[in-house]
Amino acid sequence: MLYLRIHNGDLVSQVRSLEDYFREGGVSIIQAAFAHSYFVHPDAVRAKTPYFPERARRSREHYPGLEKGRQAIWPGDGREVWLDDNQHAQMAWERYTGHGLVRGTGYSVRHIWGNPWNPDLFTAGWNLCYMPFWAGMLTETQHPHPELERAIRQASWDLYFRNNPVCQPPDFVKNPGMDLSSLLAGQPLLILGQRPSVPTKRTDLAPEKQIGVAVAKLPDTAGGKVEQVKEIRSMSHQSWSNIRKATRGLQGLDHAPFGTANVENSSKSCARKIRSETGLTFAQIEALLDEQGW
Repeated sequence: MLYLRIHNGDLVSQVRSLEDYFREGGVSIIQAAFAHSYFVHPDAVRAKTPYFPERARRSREHYPGLEKGRQAIWPGDGREVWLDDNQHAQMAWERYTGHGLVRGTGYSVRHIWGNPWNPDLFTAGWNLCYMPFWAGMLTETQHPHPELERAIRQASWDLYFRNNPVCQPPDFVKNPGMDLSSLLAGQPLLILGQRPSVPTKRTDLAPEKQIGVAVAKLPDTAGGKVEQVKEIRSMSHQSWSNIRKATRGLQGLDHAPFGTANVENSSKSCARKIRSETGLTFAQIEALLDEQGW
């Protein structure tokens, strides 16, 4: 029998309700969030940050009237930047960690200290965290859980700035002053490390074209092939992100999924055409995409 209850009072806060359920299960909401949130290795951040210094998130406040793909001036230092949605932040995460974003799994890349319209923070490894949607939601102004937001920032501070800083932090990035060790009660911070570099054999390539997962070095003549690659891409009506997925897929590397099988086939066809007409290997094509910020 189905029972009904008429509720005339105030609604229970969804954040408070979620926290209560976690505590009943013997874990705090902070511990639950950290159990499934991943950070970049400090050494990778120290080697390169930000990853794409000429990219910034579009913003009506900071870049009024300009959309993705437009050039703008960052008021902070007069730098010319290209405006983006979150694509290059996701690309930076993939380069830092060696792990492609997997769509439809409930995870996303979040900016720990915010300010994605600032090109120094948009693709900085110390400002990126791969979090479940439900946890990331609690770090936003719409559904705030201030203690969790502070804890994530404390993790960033402890990892990247407390000892041997990866770079000089902006003035507003300061030690939140939390005892994260006590809050986590011995639970470790999760670092998403590079996958082992195991060569992958490709049966659809000639032996001299088979490549592993090592980073490819561009030939000295690669600079002259940029316009050729752009023309092939334009004629095939492929997005840069799909071409990147295709080049990684044809190397046997992880990549974000394609929208449909038809998109995958056409993207790989475009990547093969680029290889054929430029003489670049798939790994070198990927390196060229990185170099151009595509």
